[in-house]
Amino acid sequence: MEEFWDMTGKDEEVIKYLDERKDMQEFLSNVFKIIDRVVENYIKRGFTDLMLSFGCTGGQHRSVYAADKTAAYLREKFPEIEVITSHNEYPGL
Repeated sequence: MEEFWDMTGKDEEVIKYLDERKDMQEFLSNVFKIIDRVVENYIKRGFTDLMLSFGCTGGQHRSVYAADKTAAYLREKFPEIEVITSHNEYPGL
């Protein structure tokens, strides 16, 4: 991914590349299945806080992409919850 060196998981070129990666889509599908069960259980039990974290080698491409895709998924699937994203390596994102 040298051509993406100065980009992050928020850049269109990186998003397009990762959107086309079967392994990334399978990963997210599995994450969403787990998260569905956890969030539904938290809502049912009245819990208010849950943190999800993603990491990758540089914290720049895959983890940013996965966090943003997961946040979008949660906002759509569970509109009643507040979703906040934070990218530790890139606080301005």
